[in-house]
Formats: sequence, C-alpha cells, structure tokens
Amino acid sequence: MHFFSPLAIFAAAASSVQAQVPIPKAPLGFTYGNGSATAPVQLEVFFDLLCPDSKAAYPGLQDLAAKLSPQQFRLRIHQFPLPYHQQAYSFAEATRTITHALGDQAFTPWLEAVYGVQAQYWNEATENLGQKQVTDRIRKLAKATFPRLTDAQWKAGMSGHGGGPRDSDTRTEWKHACTRGISGTPQYLLNDVPIEADSTWTAAQWLDFLKPLLHVDAAVVAMSAKAAPADDTTTTTESTSAWHVAAYVVGGAAAGVGAVLAAQRTRRDYDRLT
Repeated sequence: MHFFSPLAIFAAAASSVQAQVPIPKAPLGFTYGNGSATAPVQLEVFFDLLCPDSKAAYPGLQDLAAKLSPQQFRLRIHQFPLPYHQQAYSFAEATRTITHALGDQAFTPWLEAVYGVQAQYWNEATENLGQKQVTDRIRKLAKATFPRLTDAQWKAGMSGHGGGPRDSDTRTEWKHACTRGISGTPQYLLNDVPIEADSTWTAAQWLDFLKPLLHVDAAVVAMSAKAAPADDTTTTTESTSAWHVAAYVVGGAAAGVGAVLAAQRTRRDYDRLT
C-alpha cells in the first residue's frame, strides 16, 4: 500500500480548515457493476490508477461484487492520484474527461485498459518523456479504448494548462478524499468507516470479513440464480412431494414443512458462497 507522509496529511488537513473544500456537483466515485445506492453494505475503495497495489486489489473486489446481490452490496471506486506517481494526475484527469464525455459507465473499461499497460507509465518508463508526449500517449490509449471519443471532447478536458472544468473536478475529488482521512492507495471505507484490508485479499477473504454484515438470504441471491438446473429440479421435486404429504395434515404442519425446505436451500446456497 502506498501512503503520504504524516507531514503531507497535516498540510492537507490544515488547508481544509483554512478554506472550504469545493462541493462536488454530484456524489463522487464510480459504482462498479449494478450495486444499489440503498444496499446495506457499502464498500468504497480509493485507487491510484498507476499504483501496483491498487491493481493487485482489483481482481478480488471484482469477484466479490460478482458473488453478492446488488441489493445487498455496492462497490464504489474513487480516484486518489499519488504525487510520487508522476503521471497519476494526468490519468485521473483523463478519467474525468472520458466519463464526462461518455458517461460514468466508461470508468470500468478505462480502469481495466490502464491496468493493462500500467507499467508503461511508471516513473522510470516515462522519465525521458515530456508531459505533452505522455498526455498524447494517454490520448491514444483513450481513443483505442473508446473509438467514439472525439478529439474535441478530449481537448476540452485535457488542455494541459490546468484551470479547466475537468481539472477542477479532479482536484475536488482529491481534496475530498483528504478530508475523509485517505492518505494512500488502496484504502477502504466500509459503511463510511475506515478498515484495514490487504490488496491481496481474495473474494473468499472479503466474504469472511463482511459476513457479520451480510444477511444470508439476500447475499446468496446472485449465487442462487446460477445454481445448477439439477439442484433446482431436486428442490422442486422435494417441495412438491412435501406439499402432497401436507395436503393430508393440518395447515400449520404444511407451513412448517415449507419453512424447513426453504431454510435447507438457503443454507446450501450460503455454504456454496462461502
């Protein structure tokens, strides 16, 4: 994990006291997948697109989001370009330029495109390139990833002189992260509370960590939908047989049989998930 020095954190905190951090025009961050804003479990992660630890953390978070119901879990990704990754701010500004032009749904494919060539933009790899050369390489990557991105849209956001709307958005995003105590990448907030998590965590490790917050019946929705047809047939047959038997007993006993069968299926799905 990459961090700022304590002095840098203090300076950022002091500046926030002296001046109001700009209020963003819309909630910051990008939702991965289809997670709901009303999901009871909200995980926010702060990434630097050129941070190798951020890249390492991404696969586990991808798998986690795929395993959980969007109604139960939402993953939000925030940018936090670190100053010692010399090209990180340009990539963060490019993100704002692209998503402003094409919509927030462009964030995930852009993130993955950058991770695919991340090492080409590390400090040593770009030490002999001027800023205009680096920005032009980023433009070519953006155009290759999004052919419908126009030159006019790119130039509107990436003037290279600062002070434009996308530059302002990028600065606001960074300043806002500082006010939330973010000092490195990747860092995490779980339901707005800072947590310690390792970039090497797999989906299974995340699930184990999140288990106290997850309701079994809601958490297994995504996995239940992917269950093998044989399992569904077996469950249907068992349920049908149970109701045939229940037809000869009192209504209360029938309800009890149905409840037991439902509980058994939920437990099997949850065991498969974990």
